[in-house]
Amino acid sequence: MMDHPLFIAAVIGLLAAAAFLVRWAAARRRLMEDARIEYAERCETKPKTVKGVDEVTFERLYVAAYEPRWALYIAGALVLAIVITPPAALGLVALWPILVLGLEAGPWYDEGYYPWMFYMFFGFCGIWALCGFVMARLHHARRPEGFNPALARARGEPLDDVVIPRKRPKWAVRARPDPKPAASDSE
Repeated sequence: MMDHPLFIAAVIGLLAAAAFLVRWAAARRRLMEDARIEYAERCETKPKTVKGVDEVTFERLYVAAYEPRWALYIAGALVLAIVITPPAALGLVALWPILVLGLEAGPWYDEGYYPWMFYMFFGFCGIWALCGFVMARLHHARRPEGFNPALARARGEPLDDVVIPRKRPKWAVRARPDPKPAASDSE
């Protein structure tokens, strides 16, 4: 059991997940210290940027905006893949006879032959890719707001009403020139 390749892969995956969790926790702790320093500095040099925002809120916004969330979600994807592998293996093995039911019953469709190995390999790849997809969707769906807009909201500024005027870039004008005013038809 201890020398089975899937067991060894699971242990390596769990160690990698633990390393990513340690990376995330260490970075988060460092960011908390940086946030305290940043808040104190802003209180002295730029008090308007933190007007009405207490230190705890500033620290929460700062850490949420800059923490390496990717490390947390990679660890989650690894653990999810490890947990889902045994039931996925049972499901893939149970599905194989149904898939080859309509094929001629040659010995090359038995378990252990190349078609079965191909099916199992890409079945596992697909299931593990699905684990990565689920965690990537969670990562992007739960993305926090950027630090500066979040800080502005914490100060009470209504960002939804702000319209930022933007000129067309020079390359866009070269790609499609601005429309010229129509000449009058009375000429």
